[in-house]
Amino acid sequence: MCGICGEAGANFGYRVQPELIKRMCDSLTHRGPDDEGQFIREMVGLGQRRLSIIDLDTGRQPIANEDESVWVVLNGEIYNFQSLRRELKEKGHRFSTATDTEVIVHLYEEEGPACISRLRGMFAFALWDKNERLLMLGRDRLGKKPLFYTRLDQSLLFASESKALFQDPRLTKELNPEAVHDFLSFKFIPRQEDLFKGVYKLPPATYMIFQHGETALTKYWYLHYETDRKMSEEEAVAQSEELLAQSIRLRMISDVPIGAFLSSGLDSGMIVALMAGMSDTPVNSFSIGDTTQGFNELPHAAVIAERYKTNHRELVVQPEAVKILPDLIYHLDGPFADVPALPMYYVAKMAREDVKVVLTGDGGDESFGGYDRYIANQLLAHYRKFPESMRRWLIPFFLDMFREKTARKSLRQSLRWFNSMSLLPEEESYARGISFFSFENEQKEMLYSPALKSELAGVNSLDGILSRFADRTVDAPLNKMTFCDLSIRVPEYSCIKIDRITMMHGLEARSPFLDHKLIEFCATIPPNLKLKRFRRKYLLREIAKKYLPPEIIGLPKQGFGSPINTWLRGELKGFSNHLLRDTSLLVQHGLFNQQYINSLLDGHASEKINDGNRIWSLVNMEIWYRMHFGDRSPLEAKENLKDRFVGRL
Repeated sequence: MCGICGEAGANFGYRVQPELIKRMCDSLTHRGPDDEGQFIREMVGLGQRRLSIIDLDTGRQPIANEDESVWVVLNGEIYNFQSLRRELKEKGHRFSTATDTEVIVHLYEEEGPACISRLRGMFAFALWDKNERLLMLGRDRLGKKPLFYTRLDQSLLFASESKALFQDPRLTKELNPEAVHDFLSFKFIPRQEDLFKGVYKLPPATYMIFQHGETALTKYWYLHYETDRKMSEEEAVAQSEELLAQSIRLRMISDVPIGAFLSSGLDSGMIVALMAGMSDTPVNSFSIGDTTQGFNELPHAAVIAERYKTNHRELVVQPEAVKILPDLIYHLDGPFADVPALPMYYVAKMAREDVKVVLTGDGGDESFGGYDRYIANQLLAHYRKFPESMRRWLIPFFLDMFREKTARKSLRQSLRWFNSMSLLPEEESYARGISFFSFENEQKEMLYSPALKSELAGVNSLDGILSRFADRTVDAPLNKMTFCDLSIRVPEYSCIKIDRITMMHGLEARSPFLDHKLIEFCATIPPNLKLKRFRRKYLLREIAKKYLPPEIIGLPKQGFGSPINTWLRGELKGFSNHLLRDTSLLVQHGLFNQQYINSLLDGHASEKINDGNRIWSLVNMEIWYRMHFGDRSPLEAKENLKDRFVGRL
C-alpha cells in the first residue's frame, strides 16, 4: 500500500524536474510513511511513498526488471503474486526482491499491457517501458485504488491523489460545475472528470498507454451477468462460502500485523469468523459506536468478538467528532458527505495503533443484495400495478391528513418518497433513489444561482446512472441495480471512503467481498436466491448460520452510522449555520442561492422535515471550496477551519 506519482514527457528530449517529483511524493507522505523512492531518467519520473506490508527489507520501489528497461511503482496489493512468481521463475525471470510489485515488470515482459488481466488484487500502478518510450497506467477492476492524471502541453502527470498533481505550478485550479452538480445529487461523481477541470480519474478495470504524446484507454474487464438458471440454493451457498473463504485467505497474506473492522453486520462478522478459523493467533478486531438515537452497535459487535476470542477494541464517537472534518475533506481531495466517514476516521486511527492492515466488509451488500432499496424497488414493481390516478392524487391527499402528527413525520416522509418513485420509470426511480438533491428542476433550481443554472443548462446528473441501468447485457431488475452499484457507486463512493480514510493513518484496508472472482460468481446467482422472500442477503444469512449467533443474523442493517439529523438540530446547529448562513463562500462567489440554503436550515431546525443529508452535503462542499478557492492554501485553510470550528462545537 503506497502513494504513487510521476510525469512522462510527450517526446524524447523532455526533461522531468526531480524537484517536482519530490514535491509530489511529499504530498503523499501519509499514504506511505515508511519509505520513499524515485526513478528519474530524462523524459520520465516515477515517485512512490511506501507503506511496507510485503517484503519489508528489499521491497523498495520503484522496481525494475533485470536489465532496467522496465520500471514500475505500485499502490496496492497483488494477492496472487506467489503463483505468478513461480510461473515467471520457471520461464527464466530472475527476481531481486520478494515483493508482489516485482511480478508486474516480469509479467509485462511476457505479455505486454495485457498482463494486467492476470493480476488479482487491488492496485493502481505506473510502468515505464524505456525501449518503447511508453508509460502504462493501470487500475484494478473495482477501482479500489485511485489514480488521477492530467495533460500538460508537453507531458502527462499522474498521482494517487489529485493534490499531488497541483504540486506542479503549471497546473491551475478551475472548478468543474458538472462535477459539483453530480456530487450534490449522489455524494459522489459518476464520471471520469474530477471537481477540477482538466483532472481525470483513470476508470476502474482500465489501463492507459501514453506514448509519443498520445493517450489510449483500454478496458480489460467487464462484469457479465449470465444467470445460471439451473443453480440450486445449496450450490449457491457452498460456492459463495468457498470463494469468500479463498478471498479472505489471500488477503491475510502479510508480513505485518493484520486485523478487521467489526460492526454488528453480517459482512464484517463473517470476515472475523473466517479469519479466526484461518489464524493461529487471536484476530485483532476494532469497533466504533454511537450512544445516541439507538445507533450503537457495540454490544452486538462484542458478541461476535467474544465468540471468536478476538483482541477487541472499541470506541464511542460523540458529535464533536466533526472537529476532524477539515482534515477528512483535505485528505479525501473533495467533499464527502457520508456521515459514517466521521466514525470511520476514528476506528482507522484506533486500528493503526495495533496493526498495519485491516479487512473490511465493503462490497457484501452489492454482491448479495443487502440494501433496503433493492427490496424497495421490488415492492415498487408491485405497487405500480395500482392505477396511476390513485398514486398521483389519492395517496398524497391521504398522507397530508397526518401532517400535524409529529410521531408520524419520518414514516410520512418515507411513504411520500415511495409513492413519488412509483410515478417514475424503473431506471429513473433507482437513480433518484440513491440521490439527495435529486429533482433536477426543483431543489437544484432553487439552490443554484442564475449564472450556475445557465452554465449547467441541459446537464442531467442522472445520465451516468441511467446509461448503466440501460445496459442490455444485464437483464433482471436486481442485477441492473447491483451492476450500477458495482460499476459506479462502489469505485466512486465506497472505495474512495475506505481508501482515503485508512490511508490518512498509514493503514491498508482490504475488502474480501470486492474480490473480482467472488463478484463474477455472484453475477451468475439467480436473483430470486439473493432476495428470497424479500429477505436481504438471503444466501449470506444461510452461510452465516454456521458462524454467527441467531441474534446477529436477524439484526436489521445498520453499519457505521451517526444521527446527523439530530446533530444538526443540536450540537452542530451553530457550526452549520456559521458556514452556510453567515459566511458561505459558495454564495459570495455567485454559485449558490442564500435564500434557499436558509430555507433548508430553517425547515430542518423546525423539525418539519429531515434535511440533514442535504445540509451535510452543503457543509462538506463549502469546506472543500474554501480550501481551494479561498485566500489561503489548502493546508492553511484546513488549519484555519479547524481552529474556528472548535469554538463553535
